[in-house]
Amino acid sequence: MIYPYMRKPAQQQYITEEYVSSPPALLITDDCGDVWTLGTVYGRMSDAPDGEFAFNILRNGQDTGEFASRIERRHRRIRIFTRQGWKRWSGVQFI
Repeated sequence: MIYPYMRKPAQQQYITEEYVSSPPALLITDDCGDVWTLGTVYGRMSDAPDGEFAFNILRNGQDTGEFASRIERRHRRIRIFTRQGWKRWSGVQFI
């Protein structure tokens, strides 16, 4: 399910400050105005980092195809914590 806050707003209102993590933040807005959130689809145990829950990662309400337990904005970059470790957004996909 996609909620209104998960979509990119028509007009950019703010950029999330540096060193923010979701959770506890509900969403993260990057320098391009893209909105990053944890989705509502729960990942399988094989998708989750050991001992953590994982959810699908949404960018502007669209599924990125990744499952992670955290989204962070560090040094103006978006990164996620997955079963394979940290991945960062390349502008097209997580690597």
